[in-house]
Amino acid sequence: MLLPTLHFAAITPRTLSWPDYLALTLYFALNLGIGWWCTRRKRASSGDFFLGGGRIAWWAAAISFFATATSSISFMALPAKTYSTDWGVFLSAPAQALAGCIVGLVFVNLLRRLGVVSIFAYLERRFDKRVQLVGAGLGMMLKIFGRMSVVMLLPSLALSTVTGLNVYVSIALIGVVTTLYSLEGGFEAVIWTDVLQAFVMLGGVVVALSFLGAGLPGGLGSLIPAATEAGKFNLINWAPNFSQPTVIVFVAQFLATVFIQIGDQPLMQRMLSASNEAEARRTVILGNLIGVGSSILFFFVGTALWAFYRAHPDRLAAGLPNDSIFPFFIANELPPGVVGVIIAGLFAAAMGALSSILNSTAAVVVSDFQGTFQPHATEAQRLRLAKLSTLICGALGIGMASWLAAQNAASLWDEFMKLIALLGGGFAGVFALGLLTRRAHAVGVMIGALASIAATWSVQKFTTVSPFAHGFVAVASCMVIGYLASLLLPAPAKKSLVGLTLWDPAAPK
Repeated sequence: MLLPTLHFAAITPRTLSWPDYLALTLYFALNLGIGWWCTRRKRASSGDFFLGGGRIAWWAAAISFFATATSSISFMALPAKTYSTDWGVFLSAPAQALAGCIVGLVFVNLLRRLGVVSIFAYLERRFDKRVQLVGAGLGMMLKIFGRMSVVMLLPSLALSTVTGLNVYVSIALIGVVTTLYSLEGGFEAVIWTDVLQAFVMLGGVVVALSFLGAGLPGGLGSLIPAATEAGKFNLINWAPNFSQPTVIVFVAQFLATVFIQIGDQPLMQRMLSASNEAEARRTVILGNLIGVGSSILFFFVGTALWAFYRAHPDRLAAGLPNDSIFPFFIANELPPGVVGVIIAGLFAAAMGALSSILNSTAAVVVSDFQGTFQPHATEAQRLRLAKLSTLICGALGIGMASWLAAQNAASLWDEFMKLIALLGGGFAGVFALGLLTRRAHAVGVMIGALASIAATWSVQKFTTVSPFAHGFVAVASCMVIGYLASLLLPAPAKKSLVGLTLWDPAAPK
C-alpha cells in the first residue's frame, strides 16, 4: 500500500523505563530463541533453508504472508491517515486482498507445478535466462536498498522522537536480531518468528485501543456516532478521476496487484513452501484476508486517536505532525511496561518484513544467480552461499538505513515508493504477459519493461494521478507495449508452453 510521507516533530521525548526495556529484551530474546530452536530442527540443505523442508503449517505460512506484506510503516501511517482525514483510502486494502484471492484461485496451481524455489525461475522457462536474471537482480536491489532500509529507518526515527531511544541503536537492534535468527534457522525461523511478531504487533494495537477507549468520556461506544457525525467514516468516492482515492483508482490498483503479488518473491515463497496445492491456495487467500482485518484495526485506531485528542486537546504537543500521532500517544499516555510491549509491536512489524526479505534475497542469489553461473555447485556450497547472502543482505540494509538516518531523510518514503512503481512495476507486467499470452517473447517483454519505466515516470512527473494507480500504469504500459513489440519483432523458435500460460495448463500432479 502506498502511504503518506512521515515527518517527525521536535518534541520533548519521554525516556523509557526499566519495565519497557525488560519487555523489549524479552521480545528480542524470544526471536533469537525461535531461531535457535529451528536450527536444531532443520536439515542441512539449501532447499530446507529456503522452503522449510515441507514442515511449515499452511496457517503459519498465511500469518507469515500477512507479516511479510505489512510493515512498521503501516503501524504508524494508517492510524495517522484516519486521524487526520477519513477512511477514504481504506478500499486499497480490500482491492489488494481481492487481487491476492485471484492469485490463490487462478495462478497458484500453475506456479506450484513448476517446482521452483525462486519465482523468477518462471521467467527463464517462459522467456529466457536474460529476462530471469534482470528480473531477479532488479527485485533484489529494490528490496534491499528500497523497502528494507526504509522499514528500519522510519520507525527508528519515530521512536527516537517520542522516547529518546537512539535512532542508530534502534536500526541496529532491528537489523542485527533479524539477521541472526534468519541466519540461524532459515525459512522455518522466519515463519515462526513472523507468527510471534504478528501476534505481538496486533496485540499491541489492541492494547493501545483499549487505553484509547478508557480515555474517552463515553468509552469506545461513544466513538462511532461522534466520528460518523464528523464524517470520519467517509469511505467511497465515486468521482470519475484518477487524482483522488476513488473507486476507479482502486479498481486499477486491484488489476495491477494481481501481478505485483506474483512477482514478489517474499510473498510467493510462502506459497511455494506449502506441502500441496490446496494448502498453497489457502496460504495466499488467508494471508490476504488477514491484511484486510488488520487494516480495519489500524484505521479504527486512527479514528480513536482523533476522538481522544478532541476530548483532551491539552495533551497534544504543539506542532506535532499527524504522522507522529500514534507513537506520541504510546509514549505519553501508556504506563511503563505497556509502552515497551507496544514498541515491541512496532519492532515486530518491521522485523516480519525484514526477515522475509533476507531469506528471499538469499533464495534469489542461490537459485537464480548461482544456479546460472555455478550450476554444478554442491549442496554444501549452496547452503554456505545462502547463509553468506543473508548476512551480507542484513549488513547492507543496516548500512543503508543508517546512512539515510544521517542524511535526515525521513521524507524519502514517498520517493522510494515511486521508485518501486517505476522500476518494479514493469516486471509485474512481464509476469502478466508470460501468464496471459502465448505470443509475448523475451525481446518484446524487455522492451515493454523499459517502456513502462518511461510511461510511469511521465505519469509521476507530469500528472496528478494518485500514487495508488502508479502500479497499474507500470503494469498496463509494459503489457501493451511488450505485446505490440512481440507482434512486430520476429518470434524466436517455438518452444512448448505447457504449464507456463493459463491457456496451456499442465496435467495435474
